[in-house]
Amino acid sequence: MPVYTIACPDCGRVAKSFVLKGARMPTEWTCSGCGGRRARPDPNKRPEPHPWETGHGAGCPCCGG
Repeated sequence: MPVYTIACPDCGRVAKSFVLKGARMPTEWTCSGCGGRRARPDPNKRPEPHPWETGHGAGCPCCGG
């Protein structure tokens, strides 16, 4: 379950989002800040493994838990 850094060029919001294992990568990302549909994974940031998969227990970077 890779965790992506999503950046919105319309409002500048940066957020984390994951894609479930076995699911297809979205063709369109919607910004949770402004609702814009031009948000994209930041090409300068590598996807991170989800903490549930690594077992380090540092919490969820997607939902802040």
